[in-house]
Amino acid sequence: MAEFHVEGGNRVPVGPGASESSFNPKVIDFGHYAGRSIAEIADVDPDYLHWLARHPSGIRYRAEISRALGFVLRSSEY
Repeated sequence: MAEFHVEGGNRVPVGPGASESSFNPKVIDFGHYAGRSIAEIADVDPDYLHWLARHPSGIRYRAEISRALGFVLRSSEY
């Protein structure tokens, strides 16, 4: 086996899951509402949060969505 050089070794990953220490479950970090808080979205588009709670990309936001919408998500809902 020969060694090979990887270009761009000083790059920093971005996007969901890029850094566990920077994740904030109260702020959406992707899509149309990136950078907006779940509480803010609950005021303007609660249907989006209902959808997100059922979608795989929303798993890490489910607890905060429940708090913002004022209900408890049951496993049968997603």
